[in-house]
Amino acid sequence: MKDVSVIIVNYNTKGLVSDCIDSIFSNTSGLDFEVIVVDNGSTDGSREAFTDDGRITYIFNDANLGFGRANNLALPAASGRNVIF
Repeated sequence: MKDVSVIIVNYNTKGLVSDCIDSIFSNTSGLDFEVIVVDNGSTDGSREAFTDDGRITYIFNDANLGFGRANNLALPAASGRNVIF
């Protein structure tokens, strides 16, 4: 079990989410953590950018389900004792 699961919801914010992921990995130490990105049907190239990022678990939705439903979709994939949305 991981210490922390970080869940990020994305909708056409590829640059912000990319910076956020980079920041998490460069500034976090001493924790066993994972990053899960849920994409709500972005059309800004997010899918292409994040699909092959081996640092994260990437979940793509065909439609914008909203923040709450997207977070709920990520919870089954989370293995952290604590979850940060």
